[in-house]
Amino acid sequence: MGIAPDRPEFPLPDDEPARLLALRELGLLDTPREEAYDALVAAAAAATGCAIASFSLIDAQRQWVKAAHGITLREVPRAHSFCAHAILGEGPMVVPDTRADPRFRDNPFALADDGIRFYAGVPLLLDGRKLGTLAVMERAPRTLDDTQRDALAGLARIGAELLRSRRRLRALHEERTRLRDLARASGDWMWELDEALCYRWISGQFEPVTGLSSESVLGRRIDETPLLDAQGQPVQPAASLLELLRRGQPFSRVITAKHTPRGRLLVSRSALPIVDAEGRLRGWRGTARDITAQIDAQSSATRHDELLRKLAAQIPGMIFQFVRHADGHRSFPYLSRGVESVFGVPAEQVMAHPDHAFEIVHPEDRARVISGIERSGRELSLWHDVYRVMRIDGRERWIETRASPERLADGATLWHAFSADVTEREQTEHALRRVEARWEMAARATGLGLAELDLASGRLEFDERACINHGLSYPQRDFTLDDWAAAIVPEDREQAAAAVQQAIATRGPLNARARMRRPDGSLRTLEFVGNTLVDANGAPTGMLATCRDVTEQAETERLRQDKDDAERASRAKSEFLSRMSHELRTPLNGILGFAQLMALDRQAPLAPDQQRRLDKVVQAGSRLLELIDDVLDLARIEHRRHAFALEPVEAGAVLSHCLALIAPLAEQAGVSLPPPCTHTHWVRADRRALEQMLMNLLSNAIKYNRRGGAVHVAIEPVDGHLRIAVRDEGAGLTPQQQARLFQHFERLGAETSGVPGTGLGLVITRELAQAMGAALQVRSTPGSGSTFSIVLTADAATDDDPEAAVTAAEPAPARALPEATAAPRCVLYIEDEPLNALLMQEVFRLRPAWSLQLAGTGREGIARAAALRPDLVLVDMNLPDMNGAEVVRQLRAEAATRTLRCIALSADVMAGQIAAARAAGFDDYWTKPIDVRQVLAGLQRVFG
Repeated sequence: MGIAPDRPEFPLPDDEPARLLALRELGLLDTPREEAYDALVAAAAAATGCAIASFSLIDAQRQWVKAAHGITLREVPRAHSFCAHAILGEGPMVVPDTRADPRFRDNPFALADDGIRFYAGVPLLLDGRKLGTLAVMERAPRTLDDTQRDALAGLARIGAELLRSRRRLRALHEERTRLRDLARASGDWMWELDEALCYRWISGQFEPVTGLSSESVLGRRIDETPLLDAQGQPVQPAASLLELLRRGQPFSRVITAKHTPRGRLLVSRSALPIVDAEGRLRGWRGTARDITAQIDAQSSATRHDELLRKLAAQIPGMIFQFVRHADGHRSFPYLSRGVESVFGVPAEQVMAHPDHAFEIVHPEDRARVISGIERSGRELSLWHDVYRVMRIDGRERWIETRASPERLADGATLWHAFSADVTEREQTEHALRRVEARWEMAARATGLGLAELDLASGRLEFDERACINHGLSYPQRDFTLDDWAAAIVPEDREQAAAAVQQAIATRGPLNARARMRRPDGSLRTLEFVGNTLVDANGAPTGMLATCRDVTEQAETERLRQDKDDAERASRAKSEFLSRMSHELRTPLNGILGFAQLMALDRQAPLAPDQQRRLDKVVQAGSRLLELIDDVLDLARIEHRRHAFALEPVEAGAVLSHCLALIAPLAEQAGVSLPPPCTHTHWVRADRRALEQMLMNLLSNAIKYNRRGGAVHVAIEPVDGHLRIAVRDEGAGLTPQQQARLFQHFERLGAETSGVPGTGLGLVITRELAQAMGAALQVRSTPGSGSTFSIVLTADAATDDDPEAAVTAAEPAPARALPEATAAPRCVLYIEDEPLNALLMQEVFRLRPAWSLQLAGTGREGIARAAALRPDLVLVDMNLPDMNGAEVVRQLRAEAATRTLRCIALSADVMAGQIAAARAAGFDDYWTKPIDVRQVLAGLQRVFG
């Protein structure tokens, strides 16, 4: 089995790194033999009766033997070491037979013929670290009794004390060497006084520093000299060195003056008292250092600093020196008092805590500032930055700093720097940039350019956007007002020039539009808005204006105006048609209504001649009504051309419904119809429009057929479309007749045949087809009938169309009077036209159980509805005091009339009027002229 390269081949204690460090600091590895250790192992062998004993240290990869008895080995690989296992435990490790122990069954020292068969080892503890073992061994299996175990453990403790003693001696030696080297390197001299304060000893450095020999001062009392401060001046209150020594207390860095052959020296002294076992003062030991140059330099620096402070106090900012030392720490050798006004913190605080100067830099700027300083230090280049700081009072301030670096001899970098608070400047510049940015954003978003006219020279200056708007390159030089006017199209030139002259003459604003011909020939509409510039005397000097390309806007406004004009014309047309329809339908309501009543009168039936004459009246009225409806249909199609609801429609169901509706006309004409459609055919169409188209084609196929003829209908798919063909067996059409087929009111001579019609049905059918994206096709041969086909877009099948299913099954309306309910009913009819009211009264005479109440105005109708609570309210939409929609809204607003059934009865038949009536609250909408049978059937449904 392999072993991972980073896994040791021997067990390790938990504290292995610290243990190895302690072993190295001991300094015992690879040292010569010593009698104390040799005696210790000999004693261990004698105490246990073993032939072999060792004192070993466990290194990283080996067991090193300091002393041995009975063997000559000096080191063993740690992987084969018994002692490497012994240091893992807390007490002695005893192995009676190494070959029987699983840990050592493969150990070459156990397997050898004269190998180690017995082992006992005790760890050597030094401050809790097991550095090695004191061990005994035999070449045959055995064990130790308790006495032998205790003896071995005691000897191991002695071995640990030997290690501890060695460590102390080593530390003391190193300390002495270190002190000696430091004293020699620092230039200090050392001295010793006796209890009489006379020199007893002085080091060799004394003479090189002072120029005095050691012999000249030994045995002499130390000088009586005053104590000095850091500037070399006597301390206050005055004190002397002798007074300080007599106190018997340690002191350090006390400054005194000493007169020597080399002049007056300033000496820094530190000393400790020497006391005997009884605590009596026996003398002094101390050091001394010449600090004359240091104090002179400090005095010079102090004078320089004072001068610099006075100068810095006159500068609006702060001057400072900043050092980044070779080891990475920072310091400020000098800071002017201006730091408090700039950073908001005292100079002493910054000097004591240099990192604080960086901590107060705004978090968003800190990384940039530090990076800039580091780059400046590497390249020894000027550092300049403007950044924010957060003062301790919470205020944010902008600081500008310039710093020049230099490299010092020790590898440190020193910056000479100046900082100033530029908050007001930055705020002003920031506000200006914000305004400029907003202007740029606005100009970019709106396309605004700036143009300035100088009246004295006539020159125009454009910014980049203005040049773009005029199609000019930027910058454009020597462009004049005359050049600008020449680019305006002649139709707009005079008006634009007049607007400019008017603004200058009145010192007022300019607001003009003009179409400009660009150099590339394109035509753009520009809008100019500006003001006249004047001098101190109010005289005009020029004009400043914005220019904007409004070509698309002008075109949109033109199209909107055209659309508004077209919509107004369309509304006027619709209102005219609606009014015309209303005015024509109102008298027709009386004509056709009373004619129907006369025909239905069983109590006073008409004579046959009178009945024939009445039929002619009904036919003429019906023809006029058909003509009115056709004209309105054309208007509706034109108005709703983009409003058809195209959706999946089951054409078969719609065709079956139309066949059921047209059946009475076919029966009357003696023409047979095909059976209802039994297959589903889905198309994309507007249901109502498709129904109207099929009704028109089926109606024509009946009217223009021969008596006894038939109408044929075929439905077939054609290239993703569906063709519905309606064929008659009539006389057919010549090519000349087909050319005039879709002209308004063109009946191709049928107007003399007695066949009713207006000449608009096919026109309406074709308009409906085109509005839905369908096509109307005609194929005809004289003598063989005609085929009219609608080609629609096929669509995928959807769920069953409930509306189609219902209407397809709906039977044709019966012409007999519907059965009447026997229950009494009350109906309120709000109508201001006496003829219409009289007609409705005559209708109700056909139903004696029903009563009709009349009201001539909207207000009267609302009052009577509240009093009568009728079963139904019929409302005309055009009343003298209010329209019908307002009547129903007021009825719905009152609790007493809110639930009444209300039906509008009006000659207004426009789709928008019907939708508005239903939205106002009507339950249904019936149109005039009325069909008496349908009105009675509708009333019956309401009451049923």
